[in-house]
Amino acid sequence: MSVFELALSSGINRWDFYQENDLNTIREILPGEIYYLPGEEQVGPGALPEIVESIAFSPQTLVQGKTTELQIKTKEDLTLTGGIGDYVLTFFPHNQGYVALQGIHALLEPGFYPASLSGILMDGTKFNFAQSVYIQDGGYPFDPPLVVNSETIDTENTKPEDLEWQSIVVPVNDERLWSGTFTSPVPAPLDECFPSLFGSRRSYNGSAYDYFHTGLDFCGGIGVEIYAPAEGKVVFADSLIVRGNATVIDHGWGVYTAYAHLSEILVEVGDVVQRGQLIGLIGNTGRVTGPHLHWEVIVGGIQVDPLDWLRREYP
Repeated sequence: MSVFELALSSGINRWDFYQENDLNTIREILPGEIYYLPGEEQVGPGALPEIVESIAFSPQTLVQGKTTELQIKTKEDLTLTGGIGDYVLTFFPHNQGYVALQGIHALLEPGFYPASLSGILMDGTKFNFAQSVYIQDGGYPFDPPLVVNSETIDTENTKPEDLEWQSIVVPVNDERLWSGTFTSPVPAPLDECFPSLFGSRRSYNGSAYDYFHTGLDFCGGIGVEIYAPAEGKVVFADSLIVRGNATVIDHGWGVYTAYAHLSEILVEVGDVVQRGQLIGLIGNTGRVTGPHLHWEVIVGGIQVDPLDWLRREYP
């Protein structure tokens, strides 16, 4: 458990924690050491109200390129807002409390970032809490240099397309459309064949390794079927220079999936799709070195490792 989680779950202020343990800074905190909490009589700015029963990150460690889930258990309804660094958290009612899902950018510099939580109780009482959280390096590998069509790395093309792509996944639908763990978007045995993993650092046409892989690539020849991994609504279905023929599905709560380099798009904007529904065919359009499916999972406007969504249920 991080100092942030320990303080939040115990309703204490981090500075009281440091004083109790003769610490000057969070950088002195060492894994495996035993520390002590101030007495329960501690009150004042930074303490959580009694109606907040518990708070926890899942997974406990925040990592580049991963999905962070913040679960808060409460005794009554309240209004919550919060943030991690520059990320604004959106909370939704869930399991006798609230939950927020947020992606951590794969290129975010590892280190300490401010995390905050604010709330308004049913009687109008307000509270605020702030701590630091540590974001770890994701340990992503470097792919061999790639040679692609120069048009697909020209900033006059990539910048406008990236801005358009980002604008598609910013809206947050308050309705959760999916349930359970996501299923693979490709048929077996291709669901275990990954020519390139998420987060790997990339060089194009002799460039520096300034790029990273924003999705998970699945093997497959032109015409292999692509399926929706969960329920959702199609919010984009068109052709782009870098991503080729592409589709984006909104699953609600700020969670999106995206599919690039398709040979055929078999859905339209506005379509409501079900888990396992055919939505397109694998191709080699856009910035590619051969046929494959580039699959993205986007949470809170940030691309995250899709494998995590195939291996566990969020939230």
